Amino acid sequence: MSGNRIESLVDEVQAAFDRRPDEIETGLETNEADVLQLRKSCRLLAGAETLLERGFYTIVIETSFVAIERVVEFKLLEGGVEPRDLPGTHPGVYTEAARRGILSEHVATNLQDLWRNHRAKTYYQDGLAARERAAKLYELATEIHEYVVNQSSKRHECRCE
Repeated sequence: MSGNRIESLVDEVQAAFDRRPDEIETGLETNEADVLQLRKSCRLLAGAETLLERGFYTIVIETSFVAIERVVEFKLLEGGVEPRDLPGTHPGVYTEAARRGILSEHVATNLQDLWRNHRAKTYYQDGLAARERAAKLYELATEIHEYVVNQSSKRHECRCE
């Protein structure tokens, strides 16, 4: 592979993202920003479950954290936060969730600690992804998803199975 091929592929990827999509992922059909985040969380959890069964623990850990963030963002958007005003950091999502009463202060603080100490370590440094860690985090993400969705008047929009 040459540098020229990489440059060409970068251009092709950019063009693909610039075009209006015609075959979008199943379950993401909506024009509502909050519902889109909810459904992304559903899809992330479904993917994490499949990958957990196949032994891809690193990606299950990563996906579980992102699923939690998406469902919290759903609730923030549903509560009136504009998409452009969503917290710009991973820990910021949890802080805002606690501030607005979506999650308790205790849970938000512990999620921040988990993200800083274990997600980042597993992903970037020398932390090892293991089945128990991935399974427990996936279980937590699923429980948070259900908890947040049950607080919503749009719980009927959830596409989790």
